[in-house]
Amino acid sequence: MRVGITGSPQSGKTTLYRLLTGSRPGAGPGGVGVMEIPDERVLALSRIFEPLKTTYARIELVDIQHQRGQKLLNEIRNLDALIVVIGSFMGEIGVKDSIEFLDSLRTEFYVADLSSVENRLEKLQNHKAKPVSQMEVPFLEKCKEGLDRELSLKVVEFSPHEEDFLRNFAFYTLKPVILALNLSEEQLLSDSHEGIEELRSLADKLGYEMTVFSGAVEEEILSLPPEDMYPFLKEYGLEEPGTARVAKVTYNALGLISFFTVGSDEVRAWSLRAGSTVKEAAGKIHSDLERGFIRAEVVSYEEFIALGSLKACRDRGVLRVVGKDYLVQDGDIINVRFNV
Repeated sequence: MRVGITGSPQSGKTTLYRLLTGSRPGAGPGGVGVMEIPDERVLALSRIFEPLKTTYARIELVDIQHQRGQKLLNEIRNLDALIVVIGSFMGEIGVKDSIEFLDSLRTEFYVADLSSVENRLEKLQNHKAKPVSQMEVPFLEKCKEGLDRELSLKVVEFSPHEEDFLRNFAFYTLKPVILALNLSEEQLLSDSHEGIEELRSLADKLGYEMTVFSGAVEEEILSLPPEDMYPFLKEYGLEEPGTARVAKVTYNALGLISFFTVGSDEVRAWSLRAGSTVKEAAGKIHSDLERGFIRAEVVSYEEFIALGSLKACRDRGVLRVVGKDYLVQDGDIINVRFNV
């Protein structure tokens, strides 16, 4: 999965990118980093297995450089989601600039999607292309109607059959968008800031996710020893750093779940689309496991923690043997049996 991060000038976009990927202060703009997804369950499993290596689920994060136009669309086209940083810490001016930037971004998306739909309709109507099925034209007309009304295609209701057509298009307005509000320390403490209601209303209307962080506070957190971090967070009424919230909201917006593999060598969280089978999960670990899949042993994280060991889970009958069509649940601990 690849997620882009963008924002108006001085919004704190570069700061958030650096905080999420661990890149060095002063590093040049642009590039691709890796964002780890915080997960308390990984820590708990690592305490039990004491592995040589602990690995969190990861997402690639792309620092978007262009502000508008075709170059911006080219950067975003192959991304799975987009984080837009809102400079709330600058007060009314920062929010105004960010909303104007967001409006410009939305316009780029609507125009690009509408152009794709109209071009496809024109080719079908002029018999320059064959429809995938007789339902394609009504589907495209529904898309056009929604886009003409400046509706994101995320909020347009499609039938299951129509959703199949969506896979043939890289629609920009279908991409999950996460608004990350960059607050000052004072705003974080007061839980009140300029433009919050306008931004919340906009997010609800367009189907965007929204969360908050404070670049200034996150910089302070980075400088603290681990034992001082949680007392520091409590001073702001927080349970976790803002970067953790941004990462988790992004992960959920992508429709991802995590499953775990465990052992003395490594405890690892793996990303998987919700609704995927255990055979598809095996392929995430290694293509050989998917190709030679026989069956898998599965136990939920909660059942494992309650009993404390895989042996106890097996003895109590909660470690199940499942076939290739089993749908993986968030938090499943999986051991794949295969033969190649």
